[in-house]
Amino acid sequence: MSNWKNVNNWHWVSKSCSKWSKEYFHRAVVGMNAERGENRVQIDGLHEFAGDVDLNQRKGKIITIFDVQLTYIWQGVLEDGTTANGKISIPEIAHDTDADDYVFDISIDEETNAKLPFRELIRKELVPEFRKRLSFFSSQLIKEHSSDVYIEPSQLGQAAPPRVATPTAKPQSAPSQTNASTTGTRTAAIVNTTTVTDTLEFLTSAQELYETLLDPQRVTAWTRGPAKISREIGSKFELFHGNVTGEILELVPNQKIVHTWRLKSWPEDHFSVVTMTFDQKSSCVILNVNQTGVPIGQEELTKTNWDGYYWRSIKQTFGFGATF
Repeated sequence: MSNWKNVNNWHWVSKSCSKWSKEYFHRAVVGMNAERGENRVQIDGLHEFAGDVDLNQRKGKIITIFDVQLTYIWQGVLEDGTTANGKISIPEIAHDTDADDYVFDISIDEETNAKLPFRELIRKELVPEFRKRLSFFSSQLIKEHSSDVYIEPSQLGQAAPPRVATPTAKPQSAPSQTNASTTGTRTAAIVNTTTVTDTLEFLTSAQELYETLLDPQRVTAWTRGPAKISREIGSKFELFHGNVTGEILELVPNQKIVHTWRLKSWPEDHFSVVTMTFDQKSSCVILNVNQTGVPIGQEELTKTNWDGYYWRSIKQTFGFGATF
């Protein structure tokens, strides 16, 4: 028996994790210290937590969405006996921002020249450990709360078999010569189609984005599941547990990718053709996507899938810029 509340993890499920996140950021960071010789600083407390943290699940894919601001209190002492305290503010920790891009604003209460060494000590000795600890947040969030939004396949039971559409039989007239010659062959269903296009900006290079779309390990990371894909023309790929399949048709390294593409729910054996071209700019790469052969009525769903499961996930996983 399948789980009637969320069959095959199909529906969007969301859980607010802000309260847990505040406790996590306190537990993970408060008490952390750094030393250089006799100079020492320590994080004494979490002064401010603001923002939202949500864990979501859709079609069996777990998605983290968060954007928070943190302020910590620190205190320290220098080898000459000078003491000081102050704050470290991190204006944005977000699901689409890499830990290496986090900004740490350091302030010193009643700052004087004698206290300036604290700023360098924090920046060079404390901030690297800060980044490391904060980088674990997304994985810990999923570890602690995924069971609340995602039902393990073993608990879903066996889903009902898919229903196969059977065409209504029509009375047959005497076959003509043409019909007789094609007896036993299957006539492909006629699918009315349209074209879907998009233009996206990624804060990375064309080479990095090209590799992210084709390298099996990277694809496994942003699809968050087993991925079958290669850089060989004519090879077939399979993503999202078989829900997306296709074949590589053309590759121009760092410039162009052409492949067929279909959703499992589309009419049998019907594939669209996706052409991606990479336009390298000085500080980013522009990706132009043209997808022909999309079944009419599937345009919005198709674009939503690209936006949510490809582009947003890639930006979130690799820090290639703000999500949309």
